[in-house]
Parts: sequence; C-alpha cells; structure tokens
Amino acid sequence: MKKDSFLIIIALISLIATFFVYGSLPEEIPRHWGSNGEVDAYWGKEGAFLTAALPLLLYFLMRFLPKIDPKRESYRKHKKAYNITIYGIIVLMIALHWVTMYASLGNDINMKLLVTMGVGILFIIMGNYMGQIRHNYFFGIKNPWTLASEEVWNKTHRVTRYAFILLGLMFIIGAFTPGKITTVLIIGGIIVLVIFTTIYPYLLYRKINDNKK
Repeated sequence: MKKDSFLIIIALISLIATFFVYGSLPEEIPRHWGSNGEVDAYWGKEGAFLTAALPLLLYFLMRFLPKIDPKRESYRKHKKAYNITIYGIIVLMIALHWVTMYASLGNDINMKLLVTMGVGILFIIMGNYMGQIRHNYFFGIKNPWTLASEEVWNKTHRVTRYAFILLGLMFIIGAFTPGKITTVLIIGGIIVLVIFTTIYPYLLYRKINDNKK
C-alpha cells in the first residue's frame, strides 16, 4: 500500500535523523512528564534510539498480528478502522519522539498540552471507527463476553464508540486545566471506560443467553 510505504519512510527518516541529533543530546534526557507538565523522570540519552525505533517495531507488529489471528478474515471487513488506528498511533509516537528530542535540546515546551491533545484526538478518531471493528482476537475490546459472542462484540463496539469520543474530549479539556484536575479527568475517564466495557458486555451476554432459554 502506498500509504504504508509513506508511513514506513517517515518512521525510517525519523530513526535516521535521531542519529544526527544524538551527539547534541545531554547525557540524560526526559523520560516522563508529570501532570503539571514538569519532567519527573530521566534516562540515558541512549533511550532516544528506543523511542525512535518503537514506531517501526510497533508498525510491523500490528501488520503481523492479523496474519496469525484465527479470525483474520475480519481484518478485511474492518480494514479502514485498523489502518487508521495504525496510522494514528505511529504518527503520534513519531511526533512525541521529536517533541521529546526538542525538549532534550534545552527548549521549553508544554508537553502536557501536546500529549493530552494528541492522545485525545487519537481517542476521538478511534471512537469514530469503533463500530466497524469485527470479531477478532487482537484488535478491539476483548473480554470473555465479547469473545464468546459475535453479537455482544458488535453491540459493545457500536456503543463504546461514544465512550471513546467522550474520553478523547476529556483528554483535550484536560490539556487546558491545572495538573490535579487533568489527572482526575484522565484517570477518572479511563476507569469509567474500563468499568463500562466490562459490565456492559457481561450484562448483554447474560440477557442474550437468558432470552434463548
């Protein structure tokens, strides 16, 4: 695919360019930023190669997984959703790598704003395509009830699309709020999403099976 070739080229350029800036990096570079936007963890500058190579490694992994999925035919049905998810994740990872390089070179940057905005947009994009995801073992909301019933899987993903979009909006709002509020919005939103995607398919599965009796 042409789009895949473009994505691979961008990821390779990012990796190669990292070699050129490596010599200018300090011995320690930021590894993590807190909710207040301040760096709270560092690692050796060799970590730059890990974050530079990760997009390529993840890309090939995500292209490989459908080949070993027993329900590999599903990937043809949700091809668009899967491709957009891959592109969104890889582009975001490359962007975050270079934002980190920029900060490592001594430049001031609002990492909290960029990360939360980027992740929020990714959640919204994924939410818009969530309803297209068909029954499989690697991609989507996987728990005992969605995997056990294709009907539960389909209904869960159609409903959960709104939860993903809402969580994405919470991330974006969190980008413009104080650190503690951001933490509450994001952590609270993730917890609610996990609880919902566990309880809803369980109740739906029970209802469907009760109706069959």
